[in-house]
Amino acid sequence: MKLKKQVKKFIALILVMAFAFAVVGCGGGDKEPAPADNGDKAPAEAITLHWGATSSPEHSYATVSEDFINAVKERTNGSVIISPEFAGVHGGERQMTESVMRGDLDMEMTSDVGLAALFPDLGFTQLPFLFKDYDDVDARYLNGWMGEVIEKRLAEKGIIVLGWGENDYRALTNSKHPISGANDLEGLKIRVPEIPMYIEFFKQLGALPTPMAVTELPTALQQKTIDGQDNGAILTYSYGYYQFQPYMTKLQHIYSGTVLIISEKTWNKLSEEQQNIIAEEAEKYCAAQLERNRADVAEFYQNMEEKGVEIIEPSPELIARAQEIGKNIMNDPKNDELYGKDVMDRLRAGE
Repeated sequence: MKLKKQVKKFIALILVMAFAFAVVGCGGGDKEPAPADNGDKAPAEAITLHWGATSSPEHSYATVSEDFINAVKERTNGSVIISPEFAGVHGGERQMTESVMRGDLDMEMTSDVGLAALFPDLGFTQLPFLFKDYDDVDARYLNGWMGEVIEKRLAEKGIIVLGWGENDYRALTNSKHPISGANDLEGLKIRVPEIPMYIEFFKQLGALPTPMAVTELPTALQQKTIDGQDNGAILTYSYGYYQFQPYMTKLQHIYSGTVLIISEKTWNKLSEEQQNIIAEEAEKYCAAQLERNRADVAEFYQNMEEKGVEIIEPSPELIARAQEIGKNIMNDPKNDELYGKDVMDRLRAGE
Protein backbone atom coordinates (compact mmCIF):
# COMPACT_ATOMS: atom_id res chain seq x y z
CA MET A 1 0.00 0.00 0.00
CA LYS A 2 2.79 2.34 0.89
CA LEU A 3 4.54 1.65 -2.45
CA LYS A 4 1.32 2.32 -4.41
CA LYS A 5 0.91 5.73 -2.70
CA GLN A 6 4.50 6.72 -3.59
CA VAL A 7 3.95 5.68 -7.23
CA LYS A 8 0.76 7.79 -7.41
CA LYS A 9 2.60 10.86 -6.00
CA PHE A 10 5.42 10.40 -8.50
CA ILE A 11 2.98 10.16 -11.44
CA ALA A 12 1.14 13.30 -10.23
CA LEU A 13 4.43 15.21 -10.04
CA ILE A 14 5.33 14.14 -13.59
CA LEU A 15 1.94 15.36 -14.87
CA VAL A 16 2.31 18.77 -13.17
CA MET A 17 5.79 19.27 -14.65
CA ALA A 18 4.60 18.22 -18.09
CA PHE A 19 1.76 20.78 -17.92
CA ALA A 20 4.18 23.53 -16.89
CA PHE A 21 6.51 22.80 -19.82
CA ALA A 22 3.57 22.75 -22.19
CA VAL A 23 2.45 26.22 -21.04
CA VAL A 24 5.96 27.64 -21.45
CA GLY A 25 6.25 26.03 -24.89
CA CYS A 26 3.09 27.81 -26.05
CA GLY A 27 4.75 31.19 -25.35
CA GLY A 28 6.41 31.38 -28.79
CA GLY A 29 10.09 30.92 -28.05
CA ASP A 30 11.93 34.21 -27.30
CA LYS A 31 8.84 36.45 -27.52
CA GLU A 32 7.84 38.36 -24.41
CA PRO A 33 4.48 37.29 -23.00
CA ALA A 34 1.65 39.67 -23.90
CA PRO A 35 0.79 42.17 -21.17
CA ALA A 36 -2.33 41.55 -19.18
CA ASP A 37 -5.39 43.51 -20.22
CA ASN A 38 -6.39 45.55 -17.17
CA GLY A 39 -9.37 47.18 -18.83
CA ASP A 40 -10.21 50.38 -16.96
CA LYS A 41 -8.22 49.45 -13.88
CA ALA A 42 -5.56 51.92 -12.73
CA PRO A 43 -1.92 50.85 -13.11
CA ALA A 44 -0.37 49.23 -10.07
CA GLU A 45 2.03 52.18 -9.57
CA ALA A 46 0.11 55.38 -10.21
CA ILE A 47 1.89 58.73 -9.68
CA THR A 48 0.19 61.01 -7.17
CA LEU A 49 0.83 64.73 -7.65
CA HIS A 50 0.32 66.70 -4.45
CA TRP A 51 -1.21 70.09 -5.34
CA GLY A 52 -1.06 72.91 -2.81
CA ALA A 53 -2.81 76.27 -2.49
CA THR A 54 -3.88 78.60 0.30
CA SER A 55 -7.42 78.97 -1.06
CA SER A 56 -10.69 78.24 0.73
CA PRO A 57 -13.35 75.92 -0.76
CA GLU A 58 -15.27 78.98 -2.07
CA HIS A 59 -12.31 80.25 -4.08
CA SER A 60 -12.32 79.63 -7.83
CA TYR A 61 -9.02 77.74 -7.47
CA ALA A 62 -11.08 75.03 -5.82
CA THR A 63 -14.52 75.37 -7.36
CA VAL A 64 -13.33 74.59 -10.91
CA SER A 65 -10.64 72.06 -9.99
CA GLU A 66 -12.73 68.88 -10.22
CA ASP A 67 -12.85 68.78 -14.02
CA PHE A 68 -9.07 69.19 -14.21
CA ILE A 69 -8.41 66.43 -11.71
CA ASN A 70 -10.88 64.01 -13.32
CA ALA A 71 -9.68 64.70 -16.86
CA VAL A 72 -6.04 63.98 -16.01
CA LYS A 73 -6.98 60.76 -14.24
CA GLU A 74 -9.20 59.60 -17.10
CA ARG A 75 -6.85 60.52 -19.95
CA THR A 76 -3.83 58.90 -18.27
CA ASN A 77 -5.88 55.78 -17.46
CA GLY A 78 -5.30 56.42 -13.79
CA SER A 79 -1.51 56.59 -14.07
CA VAL A 80 -1.53 60.20 -12.76
CA ILE A 81 -3.64 61.18 -9.77
CA ILE A 82 -3.80 64.84 -8.73
CA SER A 83 -4.44 65.31 -5.02
CA PRO A 84 -5.77 68.82 -4.18
CA GLU A 85 -4.45 69.87 -0.77
CA PHE A 86 -5.67 73.43 -0.34
CA ALA A 87 -6.47 75.77 2.57
CA GLY A 88 -2.77 76.26 3.35
CA VAL A 89 -2.12 72.74 4.62
CA HIS A 90 1.39 72.98 3.12
CA GLY A 91 1.98 76.49 4.51
CA GLY A 92 1.85 79.93 2.93
CA GLU A 93 2.50 80.66 -0.73
CA ARG A 94 6.14 81.51 -0.17
CA GLN A 95 6.75 78.26 1.71
CA MET A 96 4.94 76.20 -0.92
CA THR A 97 6.84 77.79 -3.79
CA GLU A 98 10.10 76.94 -2.03
CA SER A 99 8.84 73.36 -1.69
CA VAL A 100 7.97 73.20 -5.39
CA MET A 101 11.42 74.49 -6.27
CA ARG A 102 13.01 71.75 -4.14
CA GLY A 103 10.66 69.08 -5.45
CA ASP A 104 9.11 68.41 -2.03
CA LEU A 105 5.70 69.63 -3.29
CA ASP A 106 4.66 68.71 -6.83
CA MET A 107 2.27 71.50 -7.83
CA GLU A 108 0.94 74.82 -6.57
CA MET A 109 -1.62 77.42 -7.53
CA THR A 110 -0.13 80.66 -6.26
CA SER A 111 -0.69 84.36 -6.65
CA ASP A 112 2.01 86.48 -8.24
CA VAL A 113 2.20 88.18 -4.84
CA GLY A 114 3.40 84.92 -3.33
CA LEU A 115 5.95 84.50 -6.10
CA ALA A 116 7.31 88.02 -5.63
CA ALA A 117 7.68 87.51 -1.88
CA LEU A 118 10.18 84.76 -2.67
CA PHE A 119 11.55 86.06 -5.97
CA PRO A 120 11.48 89.90 -5.84
CA ASP A 121 12.47 90.24 -9.50
CA LEU A 122 9.04 88.85 -10.49
CA GLY A 123 7.08 91.61 -8.77
CA PHE A 124 7.00 94.09 -11.64
CA THR A 125 3.46 93.07 -12.68
CA GLN A 126 2.18 94.47 -9.38
CA LEU A 127 3.38 98.02 -9.83
CA PRO A 128 0.48 100.35 -8.92
CA PHE A 129 -2.03 101.24 -11.64
CA LEU A 130 -0.09 99.30 -14.27
CA PHE A 131 -3.16 98.00 -16.11
CA LYS A 132 -6.19 99.85 -17.47
CA ASP A 133 -8.67 96.96 -17.40
CA TYR A 134 -9.04 93.20 -17.88
CA ASP A 135 -8.41 93.42 -21.63
CA ASP A 136 -5.11 95.14 -20.91
CA VAL A 137 -4.24 92.45 -18.34
CA ASP A 138 -4.97 89.67 -20.83
CA ALA A 139 -3.02 91.24 -23.69
CA ARG A 140 0.15 92.31 -21.88
CA TYR A 141 0.35 89.99 -18.89
CA LEU A 142 -1.54 86.68 -18.88
CA ASN A 143 -1.17 86.16 -22.63
CA GLY A 144 1.64 88.58 -23.26
CA TRP A 145 5.27 89.43 -22.77
CA MET A 146 5.10 89.94 -18.99
CA GLY A 147 3.95 86.38 -18.41
CA GLU A 148 6.66 85.12 -20.76
CA VAL A 149 9.36 86.94 -18.76
CA ILE A 150 8.12 85.36 -15.52
CA GLU A 151 7.92 81.88 -17.09
CA LYS A 152 11.52 82.16 -18.27
CA ARG A 153 12.79 83.34 -14.88
CA LEU A 154 10.91 80.59 -13.04
CA ALA A 155 12.28 77.94 -15.41
CA GLU A 156 15.77 78.99 -14.36
CA LYS A 157 14.75 78.16 -10.78
CA GLY A 158 13.44 74.68 -11.58
CA ILE A 159 9.77 75.68 -11.74
CA ILE A 160 7.57 75.09 -14.80
CA VAL A 161 4.50 77.24 -15.51
CA LEU A 162 1.46 75.23 -16.60
CA GLY A 163 -0.92 78.15 -16.99
CA TRP A 164 -2.06 81.59 -15.87
CA GLY A 165 -5.17 82.41 -13.88
CA GLU A 166 -6.39 85.30 -11.79
CA ASN A 167 -6.55 86.56 -8.25
CA ASP A 168 -8.19 89.99 -8.44
CA TYR A 169 -7.79 93.73 -8.52
CA ARG A 170 -6.94 94.70 -4.98
CA ALA A 171 -9.19 96.78 -2.74
CA LEU A 172 -8.98 98.08 0.86
CA THR A 173 -10.89 96.99 3.93
CA ASN A 174 -10.69 98.33 7.46
CA SER A 175 -12.46 98.24 10.80
CA LYS A 176 -12.13 101.93 11.73
CA HIS A 177 -13.99 104.16 9.28
CA PRO A 178 -14.90 104.58 5.58
CA ILE A 179 -11.93 105.31 3.32
CA SER A 180 -12.87 107.62 0.47
CA GLY A 181 -10.88 110.85 0.80
CA ALA A 182 -7.24 111.48 0.03
CA ASN A 183 -6.21 111.52 3.70
CA ASP A 184 -8.45 108.79 5.12
CA LEU A 185 -5.61 106.26 5.35
CA GLU A 186 -3.56 108.39 7.72
CA GLY A 187 -2.36 106.35 10.71
CA LEU A 188 -4.19 103.11 9.83
CA LYS A 189 -2.31 99.84 10.32
CA ILE A 190 -2.75 98.08 6.98
CA ARG A 191 -1.54 94.54 6.36
CA VAL A 192 0.42 94.31 3.13
CA PRO A 193 2.27 91.44 1.41
CA GLU A 194 5.92 90.95 2.28
CA ILE A 195 7.06 93.04 -0.70
CA PRO A 196 8.91 96.39 -0.38
CA MET A 197 6.87 98.07 -3.12
CA TYR A 198 3.60 97.53 -1.23
CA ILE A 199 5.15 98.92 1.93
CA GLU A 200 6.34 102.03 0.13
CA PHE A 201 3.00 102.60 -1.61
CA PHE A 202 0.97 102.57 1.60
CA LYS A 203 3.60 104.50 3.54
CA GLN A 204 3.28 107.35 1.03
CA LEU A 205 -0.50 107.21 1.42
CA GLY A 206 -0.02 107.90 5.13
CA ALA A 207 -0.82 104.42 6.40
CA LEU A 208 1.29 102.25 8.69
CA PRO A 209 1.95 99.22 6.48
CA THR A 210 2.43 95.91 8.29
CA PRO A 211 3.90 93.13 6.13
CA MET A 212 2.73 89.58 6.88
CA ALA A 213 1.84 86.35 5.10
CA VAL A 214 -1.79 85.89 4.09
CA THR A 215 -2.06 82.81 6.33
CA GLU A 216 -1.46 85.05 9.38
CA LEU A 217 -4.07 87.60 8.33
CA PRO A 218 -7.30 86.11 9.80
CA THR A 219 -5.85 86.04 13.33
CA ALA A 220 -4.46 89.58 13.00
CA LEU A 221 -7.85 90.90 11.82
CA GLN A 222 -9.77 89.09 14.53
CA GLN A 223 -7.44 90.23 17.30
CA LYS A 224 -7.33 93.75 15.80
CA THR A 225 -3.56 93.94 15.80
CA ILE A 226 -4.08 95.57 12.41
CA ASP A 227 -6.85 97.91 11.25
CA GLY A 228 -7.20 96.71 7.68
CA GLN A 229 -5.83 94.89 4.67
CA ASP A 230 -5.60 95.22 0.92
CA ASN A 231 -7.19 92.33 -0.95
CA GLY A 232 -9.92 92.20 -3.55
CA ALA A 233 -13.44 90.82 -3.32
CA ILE A 234 -12.35 87.24 -4.00
CA LEU A 235 -10.05 86.73 -1.03
CA THR A 236 -11.89 89.10 1.29
CA TYR A 237 -15.14 87.19 0.86
CA SER A 238 -13.97 83.60 0.36
CA TYR A 239 -11.59 83.79 3.34
CA GLY A 240 -14.16 85.54 5.53
CA TYR A 241 -12.08 88.66 6.17
CA TYR A 242 -15.20 90.82 5.77
CA GLN A 243 -16.50 89.50 9.09
CA PHE A 244 -13.99 91.74 10.87
CA GLN A 245 -13.91 94.59 8.32
CA PRO A 246 -17.15 96.58 7.89
CA TYR A 247 -15.67 99.08 5.37
CA MET A 248 -14.38 98.20 1.89
CA THR A 249 -13.03 100.66 -0.67
CA LYS A 250 -12.75 99.65 -4.35
CA LEU A 251 -9.45 101.39 -4.99
CA GLN A 252 -8.26 98.75 -7.52
CA HIS A 253 -4.73 100.05 -7.13
CA ILE A 254 -2.90 96.82 -8.00
CA TYR A 255 -3.80 93.82 -10.15
CA SER A 256 -2.87 90.32 -8.98
CA GLY A 257 -2.65 87.31 -11.25
CA THR A 258 -2.17 83.66 -10.36
CA VAL A 259 -0.09 80.88 -11.84
CA LEU A 260 -0.28 77.09 -11.84
CA ILE A 261 3.23 75.71 -11.41
CA ILE A 262 4.85 72.27 -11.21
CA SER A 263 8.28 71.25 -9.97
CA GLU A 264 10.75 70.48 -12.75
CA LYS A 265 11.85 67.46 -10.70
CA THR A 266 8.29 66.13 -10.75
CA TRP A 267 7.85 67.00 -14.43
CA ASN A 268 10.89 64.99 -15.41
CA LYS A 269 9.44 61.89 -13.73
CA LEU A 270 6.46 61.93 -16.09
CA SER A 271 6.32 60.37 -19.53
CA GLU A 272 6.01 62.64 -22.55
CA GLU A 273 2.39 61.53 -22.98
CA GLN A 274 1.60 62.32 -19.34
CA GLN A 275 3.27 65.73 -19.68
CA ASN A 276 1.21 66.58 -22.75
CA ILE A 277 -2.04 65.56 -21.09
CA ILE A 278 -1.31 67.57 -17.93
CA ALA A 279 -0.28 70.63 -19.97
CA GLU A 280 -3.46 70.50 -22.08
CA GLU A 281 -5.78 70.03 -19.12
CA ALA A 282 -3.96 72.67 -17.05
CA GLU A 283 -4.58 75.22 -19.80
CA LYS A 284 -8.30 74.41 -19.71
CA TYR A 285 -8.35 74.61 -15.91
CA CYS A 286 -6.69 78.04 -15.87
CA ALA A 287 -9.10 79.38 -18.49
CA ALA A 288 -12.04 78.12 -16.43
CA GLN A 289 -10.58 79.56 -13.22
CA LEU A 290 -10.14 82.99 -14.80
CA GLU A 291 -13.68 83.03 -16.19
CA ARG A 292 -15.17 81.90 -12.90
CA ASN A 293 -13.07 84.37 -10.90
CA ARG A 294 -14.25 87.37 -12.89
CA ALA A 295 -17.87 86.28 -12.52
CA ASP A 296 -17.35 85.84 -8.77
CA VAL A 297 -16.04 89.39 -8.24
CA ALA A 298 -19.40 91.11 -8.75
CA GLU A 299 -21.23 88.37 -6.84
CA PHE A 300 -18.88 88.51 -3.87
CA TYR A 301 -19.10 92.30 -3.60
CA GLN A 302 -22.88 91.96 -3.56
CA ASN A 303 -22.74 89.18 -0.97
CA MET A 304 -20.59 91.28 1.36
CA GLU A 305 -22.85 94.29 0.95
CA GLU A 306 -25.86 92.14 1.86
CA LYS A 307 -23.98 91.01 4.98
CA GLY A 308 -23.52 94.59 6.14
CA VAL A 309 -20.18 95.63 4.61
CA GLU A 310 -20.19 99.21 3.32
CA ILE A 311 -18.80 99.13 -0.25
CA ILE A 312 -17.20 102.50 -0.99
CA GLU A 313 -16.12 104.16 -4.22
CA PRO A 314 -12.90 106.18 -3.77
CA SER A 315 -13.09 109.90 -4.34
CA PRO A 316 -11.34 111.45 -7.35
CA GLU A 317 -8.90 113.04 -4.89
CA LEU A 318 -7.88 109.66 -3.40
CA ILE A 319 -7.50 108.11 -6.86
CA ALA A 320 -5.41 111.03 -8.06
CA ARG A 321 -3.13 110.86 -5.02
CA ALA A 322 -2.74 107.08 -5.26
CA GLN A 323 -1.99 107.27 -8.99
CA GLU A 324 0.64 109.97 -8.43
CA ILE A 325 2.31 107.77 -5.80
CA GLY A 326 2.14 104.86 -8.22
CA LYS A 327 3.84 106.96 -10.88
CA ASN A 328 6.63 107.89 -8.46
CA ILE A 329 7.17 104.22 -7.63
CA MET A 330 7.20 103.30 -11.32
CA ASN A 331 9.93 105.88 -12.02
CA ASP A 332 12.09 104.86 -9.06
CA PRO A 333 15.57 104.03 -10.49
CA LYS A 334 15.90 101.17 -8.00
CA ASN A 335 13.36 99.22 -10.07
CA ASP A 336 15.86 98.97 -12.95
CA GLU A 337 18.14 96.89 -10.78
CA LEU A 338 15.37 94.93 -9.07
CA TYR A 339 13.22 93.99 -12.06
CA GLY A 340 15.69 94.52 -14.91
CA LYS A 341 16.20 97.63 -17.00
CA ASP A 342 14.85 95.92 -20.10
CA VAL A 343 11.58 95.18 -18.30
CA MET A 344 11.25 98.66 -16.82
CA ASP A 345 11.98 100.35 -20.15
CA ARG A 346 9.09 98.43 -21.69
CA LEU A 347 6.73 99.22 -18.81
CA ARG A 348 7.55 102.92 -18.80
CA ALA A 349 6.99 102.99 -22.54
CA GLY A 350 3.54 101.52 -22.00
CA GLU A 351 4.36 98.32 -23.83
